Amino acid sequence: MTTSPIRVAQITHAGIAEAERVEASSAAPIAVGRGASTATSQAGGGGRRFQLRTFESLSDRDFRWFYLALLGQMAAMNMQMLARGYLAFDLTGSFAALGAIGLANAVPMLALSLYGGVIADRLPKKRVLQAGQAVSALIALGVAMLLVADLLAFPHLLAAGAAQGVVMALMMPSRQSILPEVVGMERLMNAVSLQAAGMNLMRLSGPAIGGFLIAWVGAEALYFIMTAMYLVAVFALAPVRLRYEGGGRPGRQRGGGGALADGLRYIRNDATIFVLLVMTFVISILAMPYLLMLPGFVEEIFGGGPEELGVLISVGGVGSLVGALTLASLPAKRRGLLLVSSGLLMGFALIGFSASPSIWIGGAFMFFVGVGSAGRQALGNVLLQTYTENEYRGRVMSIYMTQISLMSFGAFAIGLIAEAVGAQWALGGMATLLVVMSLGFLALSPLLRRLE
Repeated sequence: MTTSPIRVAQITHAGIAEAERVEASSAAPIAVGRGASTATSQAGGGGRRFQLRTFESLSDRDFRWFYLALLGQMAAMNMQMLARGYLAFDLTGSFAALGAIGLANAVPMLALSLYGGVIADRLPKKRVLQAGQAVSALIALGVAMLLVADLLAFPHLLAAGAAQGVVMALMMPSRQSILPEVVGMERLMNAVSLQAAGMNLMRLSGPAIGGFLIAWVGAEALYFIMTAMYLVAVFALAPVRLRYEGGGRPGRQRGGGGALADGLRYIRNDATIFVLLVMTFVISILAMPYLLMLPGFVEEIFGGGPEELGVLISVGGVGSLVGALTLASLPAKRRGLLLVSSGLLMGFALIGFSASPSIWIGGAFMFFVGVGSAGRQALGNVLLQTYTENEYRGRVMSIYMTQISLMSFGAFAIGLIAEAVGAQWALGGMATLLVVMSLGFLALSPLLRRLE
């Protein structure tokens, strides 16, 4: 039995049938820059019969274990965000305290995420994930013990939030960039979309379950449950077998600062990666701040309260879930065009939302905002991983992750505009600018339109 002359994965022999399946898929390079797009587009199977492939990656044993670890981590994270905010307000009665908790978590993520990319490109990503989740379990356990001893104070929550931010910054680039090593490039689109669906599901259900558990068994019991979920994530990763080990070539490794500079130089010199990052940043800065504006918008424009806010967030979450599952069902074709279309969909939907006369009409537009957001997340992620060389993938994905922090700058700008002209004009104006920018990418970037 022969293998492809270009081989970056070591096949685990789990029976002749499995070996033949993996070997057939390795007829093209697994994840080496532009070659990856060929493998991915061929995986779309132009001449094959149509098959519903929504949950295709779940047929892979290793992805099932990886997915279980993802669900455990994301459930714990979303419960933790709710519990930390609840405890902070309960201890202080201050909204400023809630902002301080968020800041303590966000600053380390912004400051250290690029170094997390260097770690992802140097160390085994699976071990980085397990170490990060183990530390997260210790943080949750520490808060639980303080609650049991009735010693918890607000500075403890600040410290826990900051520590969790450090862990996330150093761990998440490895989580973002490990998927090709788990499923290969031929299933990357499906796997990334299912990952986005799982994350959206946990965002919808995690806080609700966490709030119920606080009321039912108390915050200390919830923190013990979160500790167990993080440990589930650690042990669920243990059986995952990677198709190849990513990371830098030993002869080219440099110090942290030098490795980071190499990554930035790679992005600057690679037109495809550069335009993809610019496009995803444009959507994040102009569209995603609506999440931070939503509480004030609901109260001022719709005259609603927490219940109406929860409904709108849930509707958007359902839209994101539907969008992610739809993308998981599509073949790996014309994904650059789909990414631009996601930006257009978000722009038009936010324009409609900003002009809505009632919360019911606004909710209908919010569903499509969620669909577009899922496209932005999944397509930006999978295209960057498809076209990035293995040794730079962690650093590229760490820069991609900084869009989360850039949302805050967009929200600040929209907030200033809203003070001057009103919330509807501010949100609608930013959404209109997103439409114009997306149409500009569509017209002026043939490279982006051609990406498969």
